[in-house]
Amino acid sequence: MRAPELLPTPRAADLPAERLSGQRCVWCGKTATADLSARVSVVKGELLRWEPRSCSHCLCREAKRVYNIHITVCARCSHRDYCLDGKALYELGFPK
Repeated sequence: MRAPELLPTPRAADLPAERLSGQRCVWCGKTATADLSARVSVVKGELLRWEPRSCSHCLCREAKRVYNIHITVCARCSHRDYCLDGKALYELGFPK
């Protein structure tokens, strides 16, 4: 699994069209530069496949947030034997 796929996004039903289409960052609405991978959501009673994208600032912020949660609940990561998901989130949230 790619790290961006681990990041939760806002509810698709609550987003304007330009954020659903990937033209704008799914979180802040600025120009999107990073792919978060396709998602499937129910919008107005219909199944919708959408392609969320993010600006680099929001991508890093969300990856850090999810990483910090992950390492407290993952059995491997909480014992400092980091799993593949934890490592991927760390690399995404704390780029060199």
